[in-house]
Amino acid sequence: MLSDFHLHSCVSDGVLDPPSVVRHAATRGVGRLSITDHDSLGAYRWEDGRVFEEARALGVELSVGIELDVILDGREVHLLGYDLDLSAPRLGTHLADVRRARRERFRCEIGVVQERLGRDVLREEDVLVPGRETLMRPHLIRPLVERGCFATYEEGRDWFREHVALGVVVPKPTFEEGLSMFAEAGGWASLAHPGYYWKDGVPILDRLPILHEQGLQAVELQYPYRSSSPSLFSEQDEREFLAALRASGERLGLRFTQGSDAHFVADFDRVYGPARERGEATS
Repeated sequence: MLSDFHLHSCVSDGVLDPPSVVRHAATRGVGRLSITDHDSLGAYRWEDGRVFEEARALGVELSVGIELDVILDGREVHLLGYDLDLSAPRLGTHLADVRRARRERFRCEIGVVQERLGRDVLREEDVLVPGRETLMRPHLIRPLVERGCFATYEEGRDWFREHVALGVVVPKPTFEEGLSMFAEAGGWASLAHPGYYWKDGVPILDRLPILHEQGLQAVELQYPYRSSSPSLFSEQDEREFLAALRASGERLGLRFTQGSDAHFVADFDRVYGPARERGEATS
């Protein structure tokens, strides 16, 4: 059965609502999935849990998941958590703290945007849409690109890096603390897209034994590095890294997860091809 344990909805920086994510995945043959929004479990509470109804109707196995920002060796990495209890208190408290800090940061950032680019280029209501819990930089950059302030997303990203440096700190647990929060929530953890850390010069393959000892149960093995980041990964890079990761994971007895990291409909098409004849999934 095809699995996709790395998907995003409009609760964070995706564009589809949670039930639509399930439909798009199902029409491409995915039978097991997890919506792993950044620092949020809101996809599973969307319209009183309608995502679970959608999964049952389509015969899809749904695991409650998240993509959590954590700190490893002084840098941010992403930890995927699965089979989580939505009512787990420690994780819930952390996510509420992150939500408040991200909202505070957003209000500072939009102030800088309006001061430098004009008050009418971006309004709070353009970003604070119903159901969105995790406020992220793409939520500011995408509408500015659409309105012609930047020619490309990359241009907008570079502009923010140069002009928007704020002192608002978004809380991030350590890697071990993230693992502990997932364990307390009854779940398990997988390291997201480790190939990117490898490309950044982090000796992630050498670190796996220590991370495993700390409680890491899995690594994201199947990930579309080449199609997502062709300027960063050659076919040989991807092949060599995945072979080394598989060998390391097997020696340690780690589980392997697979994810498309889909944020847009085009991501589903890029990874899986067009939707199959299994209901409509166009919204």
